[in-house]
Amino acid sequence: MPVRRAADDPRPATLIAHGTLPPAMSASTDRSPAATVAAAAGIGLVAFLVGLVFVSLAVPLVGSVAPVPEGSPERGALLMVAQYAGILAVAVLYVDANDWSTSDLRLERPDLQDLAWTVAGVLVLFGTLAAATLVAEQLGLGVTEHSVAESAEDNPAVLLPMIPLSVLVTGPVEELLYRGVVQTRLKKAFSATPAVAIAAAIFSVVHVPAYAAGGGLDAALLTTLAVLFILGGVLGALYEHTGNLFVPAVAHGVYNAVTFTNTYLELTGGL
Repeated sequence: MPVRRAADDPRPATLIAHGTLPPAMSASTDRSPAATVAAAAGIGLVAFLVGLVFVSLAVPLVGSVAPVPEGSPERGALLMVAQYAGILAVAVLYVDANDWSTSDLRLERPDLQDLAWTVAGVLVLFGTLAAATLVAEQLGLGVTEHSVAESAEDNPAVLLPMIPLSVLVTGPVEELLYRGVVQTRLKKAFSATPAVAIAAAIFSVVHVPAYAAGGGLDAALLTTLAVLFILGGVLGALYEHTGNLFVPAVAHGVYNAVTFTNTYLELTGGL
C-alpha cells in the first residue's frame, strides 16, 4: 500500500500544490493529451541533458584522483556510469516530487511467471531485431552502429565493462525512466497502447546522439530509430502485460549485455 505524505509536509509533494516545482515534474491528471506528451518528452530531454552534465564532470573529477586514459575500458565505464547516474537522478527526482511509491511504478519482487516473461522478453527482443534487420535489408536500407561499438573497433576491451553494466545500470535506469516514469505518466492521459507507442518514440529519439556518430539525419539513422522504436514498444508491452517494471528492466539489460558480448567476440575473432 502506498504511503502518502502528510498534508503539512513541506517537501516536494506540498510544493507541487503551490506551483513552485516545474510543471513537467508534476503528474497532474487534468492536463490535455498534448501537454502530457510534451511533458513526457521534456522528462526524456532533461534526463539526457543532465546525463551529459554528469559525464562532463566525471572525467575531471575522477581524473584528478586516478588516471582515466582516452579509449580505455576504465574511461568507458566511468562515462557510462556517470551518464546513467544523471538519468537516474532525474527519474528519482520526478518520483519523489510526485510522491510516487514502488506501487505507482509497478515494481515488485518477481515471481516465477515474471522470470519466465523476462526470458521470453529477451527472446522477443532479439527476434524483433532479426526481423526488422531482415526487412531493412530487403528494402535496401542500412543501419547505423552505436557510438560505443564504433569506438571499440580500436580497442575491443572497452566493451567488457559494458557487459555487466548493461544488466546492473543501463537496463534498470532506462526502464525506470522511459517505462516507469514516462509511460506511466502518459497513461494518465491515454490508454495503454498509445502510451506504449509514445514512450517508445521518446525512447527512440533520445538515442539519436548515440547513433548519429557525427552524421546527418540520413536513411540509415532513420531506419535505426525505427528499429529502436519497435524494441521500445516490445519493452513497453512487457511492462503493461506483466505489470512489473522488473521484467523490462532485466530483459533490456540482458539484451544489451548479449549485444555487447557478440560485438566483442566479432571484433576479437571469437565468432
